[in-house]
Amino acid sequence: MENKNKILELQKKSQEVLKELCLDNVQKLTNEEGEIFLLGKRWVLIEVNTFPGGIIKSIADIMGERMANEFIYRFGYNYGEDFAEEHLKRGIPKEKIPKLRSSLCAIFTGWVTAEPLELDFEKGRYVAKLYNDFETESARLNNMEPSVNFLRGMLAGIFSKLIGAKTHATAEFSDDGVIVTVEKRS
Repeated sequence: MENKNKILELQKKSQEVLKELCLDNVQKLTNEEGEIFLLGKRWVLIEVNTFPGGIIKSIADIMGERMANEFIYRFGYNYGEDFAEEHLKRGIPKEKIPKLRSSLCAIFTGWVTAEPLELDFEKGRYVAKLYNDFETESARLNNMEPSVNFLRGMLAGIFSKLIGAKTHATAEFSDDGVIVTVEKRS
């Protein structure tokens, strides 16, 4: 209880600071304790120039750019596997999970608006066109080559869990979006 009172006190002080800076009319995303909850889980908000562009730069300083990009891809892959597994356990049919992820991204997270183009479980192939993805924007803001490492990884991880096999995703950039192709590894 003491912790909750402290958090509420700090929240009140934060609101006063925002009011002082004329930012008190900004839409509040957090609950009374400063947490964002969506679909029963806690979320965080981070500026698009920081993730992933700033993180890639930081990792690249230590391990090189190739490893930094691979790290972000693997992070997305693991996230995608976890997402698919969780929703399969909830009883959502595997055919609906890619659409669910696309819808959540478009409506709640602001990550990307995705258009599924092909979904073939037998062939082990999933293709989607991405519009307004946060990774390409982050790369642009950080003067980097565009990449969709996290999103490619996430889609590959989701599809991997749905077909029960390892997958890999590639991306083709165009002026109006990014085509991500996920395929089962041979």
